[in-house]
Amino acid sequence: MPRVLTILALALPSSASFAAGWSPLFDGSSLQGWIQRGGKADYQVRDGAITGTAVPNTPNSFLCTARDYGDFILELEFRIDPSLNAGIQFRSQSLPDYKKGQVHGYQMEIDPSRRGWAGGIYDEGRRGWIYPLTHRPEARLAFKQDAWNHYRVEAIGDSIRTWVNGIPAADLVDSLTLEGFIALQVHGVGKRADGPKTSWRNIRIEDLGRSVWKPLFNGKDLTGWKPSPGGSWKVADGILKGTSAPSEPRHGLLLSEAEHADFTVRAVYRSLSGNSGLYFRAQPVDDAVAVKGFQAEIDSAGRDAGGLYETLGRGWVVQPEEETRKKAFKPGEWNEMTVSAHGPRLVVHLNGIKTADILDASGTRKGRLALQLHGGQDMDVEFKSIEILETPSPRPVPVIPAPASGPVVPEGATFRKLGDGYKFTEGPAQGPDGRIWFNDIPNNRTHVYDPKTGRIEVWRENTGGANGLLWVPGGDLYACEGTNRQISRQTGDSIKPVVGAFKGKRLNSPNDLISDGQGGIYFTDPRYGNAGGERELEQESVYYLGSGSSITLATAEVTKPNGVALSPDQKTLYVADTAEKQIFAWDIKKPGVLQNRRVFAPSSSDGMAVDVAGNLYLTVGPGLSVWSPAGDRIAEIPCPENPANCAFGGPENKTLFVTARTGFYAIDLNIPGLRE
Repeated sequence: MPRVLTILALALPSSASFAAGWSPLFDGSSLQGWIQRGGKADYQVRDGAITGTAVPNTPNSFLCTARDYGDFILELEFRIDPSLNAGIQFRSQSLPDYKKGQVHGYQMEIDPSRRGWAGGIYDEGRRGWIYPLTHRPEARLAFKQDAWNHYRVEAIGDSIRTWVNGIPAADLVDSLTLEGFIALQVHGVGKRADGPKTSWRNIRIEDLGRSVWKPLFNGKDLTGWKPSPGGSWKVADGILKGTSAPSEPRHGLLLSEAEHADFTVRAVYRSLSGNSGLYFRAQPVDDAVAVKGFQAEIDSAGRDAGGLYETLGRGWVVQPEEETRKKAFKPGEWNEMTVSAHGPRLVVHLNGIKTADILDASGTRKGRLALQLHGGQDMDVEFKSIEILETPSPRPVPVIPAPASGPVVPEGATFRKLGDGYKFTEGPAQGPDGRIWFNDIPNNRTHVYDPKTGRIEVWRENTGGANGLLWVPGGDLYACEGTNRQISRQTGDSIKPVVGAFKGKRLNSPNDLISDGQGGIYFTDPRYGNAGGERELEQESVYYLGSGSSITLATAEVTKPNGVALSPDQKTLYVADTAEKQIFAWDIKKPGVLQNRRVFAPSSSDGMAVDVAGNLYLTVGPGLSVWSPAGDRIAEIPCPENPANCAFGGPENKTLFVTARTGFYAIDLNIPGLRE
């Protein structure tokens, strides 16, 4: 079962007053304490806010604090033109010897687009995206279009966490830069000359000091370390050198005398021959390998560099993909490896590139550090430095929720009817505020159910035969209008078509859709009845709607595609084919590109939903069937009426809402569902 990292949303104090420990970064009336770098965007103070106006033909602009900050908590409010992109820089720098002074460093993204990565972490001018919000739907839906939004950033040691309007967003572990300035970014807009604006106000910070690296190897001798039998460890010219002959069967180790529990360690090494590793939370044992515990892999060939191996345990836990290894590892050169072990979360970086990140490490959480010389190999490895990160403030330790136990359906759970009197209900979707929208297709109406009041109201009339619904970041509602043969977008009271044709030919009758968390949408286009005129496309297919209204064919390997769903890791697309009476699955090679079609379940279905464990809920026959990620039927849920579609919502997302012919129903389950 995939484990989801829980971040507790903190009570946010009023931005109108500064509590003890907080300091304002903006006095509300001037730009005192700020310096502009980069482009020529216009920054002015208006109505108690800093307003940045984009100007044509200039690169990204940054209004930067005059001083640097290390560990801190930052809060502010912002409002942005929906057509812009911006961000909040922190721990950022502008250095003469780096790209001629280009501003670079961490940025909390401001993204009002359909992608909705506002609150994610982008490494400006360096590595690009390091914490997108692909798998954080609650955070993607937290941003409010055309309104003031509240941001919170906590940077403590190598822990960087963000919140958008009180909703947890990013939870990044990264120590590439530990201090720098804070900046308000106005993104370049090319030749655009209409002056779109971004504004910031109530900017305040709590300075928590600075984290620093402290040496564990003094560069002179083995003080603080103890060698085990096997191989040789020596210090010469400030370099710790380990060697071992192929005739030596034992693993030669250099163990730290001190034990460490939660920590972040950084080592600069050069592996010239053989296989080595950095052990942590290791326990000495009477065995040829000498210790039991985790090892961050070091090897001269780079085959598994930066991977995680558990000696006398699970073996390989994470083996980095070849593309990642090639990008991260420098053969024959000095490499920098960072290992962060805090609670159950283990993160490894190699030369600034993340190679491993696990959320639920088992085993002991305290032990020795150790450097390894693999037995039976020609070993030659060098260490220039070994350091540990000291953080003055308590670093947050992630809390992993216990996995759901028991059956999918709690004992005694039954459906409750929420509404009736419809002709044929379909397309349930949870909105950003927790309400549930659904359609009555024959009556051309969209209804909305409020769990707080139990009331159901008409949301839209004359829907064009709307079926599948999808809320996207920014507050827009997308609808598959089967009769109108298009997908529409509703923004407030405005409803506009998004796409209605493929290669100049009208779509058949769009049926269901799902967001891929990256700004794209998969949708099915079967043909039911004589929807809106003569048929123009011979094939009934699955399409991918990219940014804006660009459309590509995802797959034509279907006969009559209906419901569509994604696995929790966004790597598998499921499509219900009602003509074939099969659920098909594809691997997602890249957004909109599918491969390796296979039968997932020998079952028909209309709509589908997925829970956090990856179980697939199918609406078929007199009820719903539940299938494990392995394709095994694990549960049956009888329904008062034949169900058409389903979606999760409610407290902890554990309520399954079901549209079933003339009624609208709900049942409470044990396992939370994915937020679509």
